[in-house]
Amino acid sequence: MRVIGGAHKGTVLRCGRGPVYRPTAQIARGSLFDTLGGDVEDMVFLDLFAGSGAVGIEALSRGASRAVFVEQDRRILKAVRTNLQRCGIGADRAVVRNQDAMRFLDRLIDNDEYYDIIFADPPYAGNLVQKIVDRVDAARGAVCGLLIIEHGEAVCLGKETTLELVRSRKFGQTAVTYYKKKKK
Repeated sequence: MRVIGGAHKGTVLRCGRGPVYRPTAQIARGSLFDTLGGDVEDMVFLDLFAGSGAVGIEALSRGASRAVFVEQDRRILKAVRTNLQRCGIGADRAVVRNQDAMRFLDRLIDNDEYYDIIFADPPYAGNLVQKIVDRVDAARGAVCGLLIIEHGEAVCLGKETTLELVRSRKFGQTAVTYYKKKKK
């Protein structure tokens, strides 16, 4: 796996192994940043369920000012740190949190924290995708400008939703869906 665009283009990234590890495919990462116009200049990016950190590193490579990587598996977290080091990205631009992603999301919602983009690629088991969408939907404030979810199963929005579906694209069994908070 490599960084596919920006200042760190071509840098080889370390990734995890095993049946539970499912890195975001290069075609999906490319499409994600093409959809964003390739430009995330000066944005703050949250990579929930970061895995190797490839998506957040791609954002930093393309000009994001800061990225926060949240991953609870300590073994995989080593890959994030190694990948940041390989790219020469320091603590001034990248924060790595060894924490449960759902608890992190709950805390940022409770504290009215804001990220320009939240990217979440949770394990498909356990209905975490729907829980993330529901929690961001129910948040009082605008916790993000754009919520991007990588998922396998369909996501449902309620009738009184505060989220607007921007786009959804399928890549085989995987879909990447974009939501933004509706203006009041």
